Order: sequence, then structure tokens, then C-alpha cells
Amino acid sequence: DDMSSRRDKRYRDDDRRDSASKRNRRDDDEVKPYEGRGKSKEEWGLQEGSDEKGGEKKDEKKAAKPDYGKSGKLEKAKQVKKNGIVLKHVEPPNAAMPDKKWRIYVFKEDEIISTLHIHRQSCFFIGREKRVADIRTDHISCSKQHAVIQFKLKSKTNEVGETVTQIRPYILDLGSSNGTMLNKKKIESSRYYELLEKDILNFGSSSRDYVLLAAADDEE
Repeated sequence: DDMSSRRDKRYRDDDRRDSASKRNRRDDDEVKPYEGRGKSKEEWGLQEGSDEKGGEKKDEKKAAKPDYGKSGKLEKAKQVKKNGIVLKHVEPPNAAMPDKKWRIYVFKEDEIISTLHIHRQSCFFIGREKRVADIRTDHISCSKQHAVIQFKLKSKTNEVGETVTQIRPYILDLGSSNGTMLNKKKIESSRYYELLEKDILNFGSSSRDYVLLAAADDEE
């Protein structure tokens, strides 16, 4: 009987060991594979794109900042040249071809020495530079680009409230060394002055008078 009891107890112990072994294998099957394989303890748990302090990693290459420095390209784009020479005057947006046959009569003392027709273009350069000037002034006191006569649109309101547009001539001194005179009075540089019939222009210290007149419609 004692032998039978010991045998039964051994069988029961073996059954318990088999059950425990099967249970351990079942638990091992349920364990998910370790996804952090190949990572160190310091790297484990860090999100991609983050540093060790928990902050986001900064890009090693900083974005290039825009350059607002002056390149000179804009200034060059505004320049206008004639025969390779940069002009001191660029025509305004309201420049217009004359609709009248304007003329300039050049007087030396009391004698007419030249008649200039200024109705075939919208702008006339005046000065000593022969490659630029439409109206040559050879006096030593005159600048190479002394002044311009510019035709422009001018709008005004008449007596009945209507807007009337005309094309008028203007004189503009180009920062000349010795100035421009309108009716024997010196004008400011870089400012337009409207010209009227019989106005007299003088340039520098030249004694020549440039008298502005408009021809009659039937005159050539």
C-alpha cells in the first residue's frame, strides 16, 4: 500500500509539471516580438525626428534667407540709351505726340538765324552732346544734356464741367550747370514748366533767344 501511495503521488507531481510546462509555452506564444531590437536603451522610446531631450531635431542645413540687397538690375532696367549714352530723361507715361505744328525761332540779337520744327516727336533733347541733342546748343556754358522739351497730355475742366484733354509742351531743366531761363527768369531744375506761345527760352549764358510759336493749321 505504501508503495502504491508513493507511485500515485509521483504521477500527480508529473502531471502538475506537465501542466505548468504547457502553460508556460502558451504564455510564450502570446508574447509579441520585441520591436526595439537593434536599438540602444538611450534610443528606445525616442520618436523619429526628436532629440534626446525630447525636443524636435533642428535641420542641420538652415534655409537660405532672402537677399534684399541692391543688385543694380532695377536701376539698369530704368535706363534709356541713345547712341550708347545714358539719357538723363525718360519720357513720362502721359507723353504724347504734338497735335499742332509747333516751331522754335532762334534769334541772335534781332535776327532769326534758325527755325526748328518740333512736332515730329514727343520729346526733344537740348544740349551740346551731338550724339544725343535734337536741338544743339554749342555755347560753352551749356551742358551736354541741358534740358528737354516734353509734350504731355494735360486734362482740365472747362466752364460747363467737362474734362478736356490737350497736348501741351513743357520745358524741363536736366540739372544743368548754368540753368535754363523762361521769359528771362531762371527755372528750377527737374520741374516741368508749361510753355505758351511766344514764350522765350535761354540756355546757360548764351545770348540766343528761342521763341516758341504754333503754326496755323493750313501752314506746312
